[in-house]
Amino acid sequence: MKTRLIIVTVLILMLFSFACKKKAGQIPDQEMAEQITTFAPLPSFKEVYSTLDQVQVKDIAAAVPATTYKAKQEEVRNAFSLGLLTADAVLATKGRNKSKLSDISAQMMTLTELLGLESEVNRLGDDMKTMIEKEEWDNLDKALDAHKEEVEIKLWESENFDNYTLMLMGGWIEAANRIAWLINQNYSAERTKVLAQKGTFNHLLNNLKQIKTEYIVEQDAFIKAVSTTEELKNLIDHDLDSTYTKEQIAEIIAKTDAIKAAFQE
Repeated sequence: MKTRLIIVTVLILMLFSFACKKKAGQIPDQEMAEQITTFAPLPSFKEVYSTLDQVQVKDIAAAVPATTYKAKQEEVRNAFSLGLLTADAVLATKGRNKSKLSDISAQMMTLTELLGLESEVNRLGDDMKTMIEKEEWDNLDKALDAHKEEVEIKLWESENFDNYTLMLMGGWIEAANRIAWLINQNYSAERTKVLAQKGTFNHLLNNLKQIKTEYIVEQDAFIKAVSTTEELKNLIDHDLDSTYTKEQIAEIIAKTDAIKAAFQE
């Protein structure tokens, strides 16, 4: 009940914010109103990263993918990739991985611009380059949070719910993938509790099924990603007191890897 109340409250606030920006007397049309009530805002993937406080910096650094994620430049893949790379950037910051963070942030700037968010590109570029050089890790973490939040708000306010969903999907899939990978290196049932994000993956799957744009839903990559996300959601639903077996952790890694690979095809 609390989760539903929070979601409804956030939706009301976002609808109010949207309405205030319209001219007096204007209200969203029927299609817009339906989208606002069907697409659910998702929490930050950093909820999964809370477990990193108990992991040594060198181990976190090892969890940053050796190769920066890239897919062909196309809107669906750009949105997914930006979310995924944001998750990797946070991981690289927590792992004090300066060289990887430089590579990731450069790719993020390209993707943000391709999604039509130029002002966010400039802010990210100016702020992060300086912070990376100076190794201002705490400030970098805050800057990434601010950038992520601003991009999400921009996509929502511009009614681009498709890219909003795809970007958040990328962040959550990568966060689950990397944390599952870390847990697999030194498994304990207690550590797996952070992956018991049933509500989030349920809302993510529902959001994906709300996407009706023809050029998106007809793509093999999207079809595979939605199907595998449903399998992942069902897997996460089958916990034992909010914990997962080592075999289930391996499945989470495999399914999130498959979703990432689908968008690279």
